[in-house]
Amino acid sequence: MGNKKQKAQTMLPKPQRNVNMDIIRIVALIFVPSVHFFLHNGFYSQTVDNPQMVIMTFMRNLFLLCIPLFLLLTGYLQGNKKIEPNGKYYLKIFKFVIPYLIIMTFDLIYIVNVLHKISPQNSDWQYGVKKYIENYTSFTHYSWYVEMYIGLFMLIPFLNLIWQNLKNKKQERILVITMFILMIAPSIFNYYQFDAENIMACTSDDYWSIFPNWWAGVYPLAYYFTGAYLAKNKDDFKLKPIYAFLIFLGTWALFGTYTVLRCWGGKASMHSWVNYNSWGIYFMGIALFIFLNSFKLESVPKFLGKALAKLSDLSFGAYLASWMLDQYMYSKVLNVKVPVMEDRLVWYIPCVLLAVTVAFIISFVADLFYRAGSIIVSDISNSIKKKKRS
Repeated sequence: MGNKKQKAQTMLPKPQRNVNMDIIRIVALIFVPSVHFFLHNGFYSQTVDNPQMVIMTFMRNLFLLCIPLFLLLTGYLQGNKKIEPNGKYYLKIFKFVIPYLIIMTFDLIYIVNVLHKISPQNSDWQYGVKKYIENYTSFTHYSWYVEMYIGLFMLIPFLNLIWQNLKNKKQERILVITMFILMIAPSIFNYYQFDAENIMACTSDDYWSIFPNWWAGVYPLAYYFTGAYLAKNKDDFKLKPIYAFLIFLGTWALFGTYTVLRCWGGKASMHSWVNYNSWGIYFMGIALFIFLNSFKLESVPKFLGKALAKLSDLSFGAYLASWMLDQYMYSKVLNVKVPVMEDRLVWYIPCVLLAVTVAFIISFVADLFYRAGSIIVSDISNSIKKKKRS
């Protein structure tokens, strides 16, 4: 009888992976090279005064949701876990640091052997010892997210202690609202020039500050606690996909229109009032997260679930790897072949599709190196343990 019970326990199925979370991570990854399409194609040097620039302004706002989606996802998956701040937990950071170092090594090889050859007159590509070291420690090449996430990762056990010791939903709401007031609300009240002829026409950080702004720089905390709140109160956000989509569409239309009105007749802005800590991006991110999480995907085909899980797992490396192709594709190809910036819009899909494909391939190769290294380290560790026992 005992053996049957034990056998039954070993036959229990593993917890099913949440496909929605994989899709959110993949969408966030696709948005990374999408928003960089505008960073590299001359978008920010153009005047917003024609239909193409209006369309691209709306698109740019949408693609800025890459970081909010990643941060909301982190809070959603981690915020309600009991995590002890000990050595075992902090060693897990190497799951992010090692792939980062591998991708940066690929970057370095690419810079020296490709970019250096096509731009030999550019002293930035003249690498010495200092530049080699800086390649890993300065967190450039889109890897500022890694620098931010390392800090967030270290704080998560303590953020969770705060979150999990709140007594009720009212206190949870107060904490989320407090994060919003400190980190997001400044974008509602600041960033206007009240002594200008058109107070809305502010496309820089030259603004009147009428609301406390110091905490806006730590906006990841606002997204983290918001994600934790969404996870803990799932039933409050259960909507049919069509209704969730309409809400998202409404927030996108509202903030897109607001952005166009503020930029109209001036340069497209990439400053604080239209960035990751802006009110529009915050609410758009929440609305898109709820929409993508509203689909019931428990019965997704097994092969598709595995494919999505693999792409999801590779998305972190793909995020970092997307820098490589961007450096060549825009400055050496698109911007040369298509001199009029507005005409580059039709090349969005080919450029991003190519960037995403190459990024996933590089991430896959980096993952092979990481797994091989993990096996070697594990074998060495086991060998040392055996010697100590004997």
